Order: sequence, then structure tokens, then C-alpha cells
Amino acid sequence: MRIAFRIAAALLLAFGAGAVLAGGYVLTVDGKVVELDLDKDAELLVGGKPVAVRLQRKEVQQFRDGGLRFDYPASVQPSTTDINANVHQVMLVSANGNGAIVQRYTGLDPNALVDLMVSETTDEEVAAGYKRKIAPTTRTLADGRVLNGKQARTESKDESWSRTIVASGNAGGGYLVVTMMEDERAATDAAMIERFWKTLKLD
Repeated sequence: MRIAFRIAAALLLAFGAGAVLAGGYVLTVDGKVVELDLDKDAELLVGGKPVAVRLQRKEVQQFRDGGLRFDYPASVQPSTTDINANVHQVMLVSANGNGAIVQRYTGLDPNALVDLMVSETTDEEVAAGYKRKIAPTTRTLADGRVLNGKQARTESKDESWSRTIVASGNAGGGYLVVTMMEDERAATDAAMIERFWKTLKLD
């Protein structure tokens, strides 16, 4: 499962970054069109006078999908997919495999899936000889909403992973949230996860 996260992250970075660097942008001012490239200076005429312009992307972006919101670094692009008619997934994963997954369920209580997700994300490592520890945990969002679930930690002589798997909802639906971090993580990845939790909002 961890390897799959890394492959997905690499694809996202490759295609996401490529789309930004290779593509151009068009700015229309008073009916006049100016082609712009990201982070490159350009000049346009406004009232007959040359004006220097530069198109830049904010370092911190906000993801919005209905009532689901969170902030993320521009260097890591979220992806969305409909797993089936009742499950919508948002994935934010760095090239190192650290990141977050949010699944929105309809007609199913995500609290019942916490233990299953613990198994899905750690069983492969346990089979490879990792030691696993599981403990109850909670996460309180900025709006006071409380998510309950499990903290799963896997360790080998070479690496250690911590995964938080929490949920909020009822039989009508809700959210399952997963974050995964390797102990030897990049500082930027740690900051990404911290920002994710601080800004996460669920409808």
C-alpha cells in the first residue's frame, strides 16, 4: 500500500508539474490579449504606456470540493476520483509517499471502516516483518468537529511510519480521513500535513 502511494504521488507530480510548466496563459485587458508564462516577466500596453506584469502562483493553495476544504502547498497537487457511486476520494500525497486521503461516503457509516483501513495500509508491512502498534485516537478540527479512529504505527530496522485513520458520520454517510507520515520525513511534508489538519473543513 505504501508503494502504491509513492507511485501515485510520482505520477501526480510528473503530470501536474508538466501541465503548469508547458502550458501558457492568456490575459485579456481591455479586449487585448497577452500571452503569459508562469513566473516570467511580460509587458503590455495600458493606456499607451508599457506595464510590466508577471503571473505567479500562490505558494499555498486552497482545495475546495463542495463543503470539503483544506490548504496545501502548490508543489503538491491533490487528485480526485469517484471510487464508486457512493465513495468520492481526494488524495494529497508528496513524492515521498507522505500525505492525506479523504473519502466521502454516501449511505455508509465511515466509522465502520476504520479498522479495515488500518489493515489495508499496514498489513503488507506486517507481512514483511514490520512491528505494528495500534491505539485509539481523536482529531478535533478548527470548527470543533471531532473525528474518532485509530493511530497505527509500523516499524522496521530501516524505517517507521505513523498513520492516523479517523472518521466522522453516521449510517447516512460521512468522511474517512487518513494521513501517513514516515519518521524520516522531509520538513516540507511535515508542514503539509500540519497545515492540512489545521485547515481541514468537512461539510
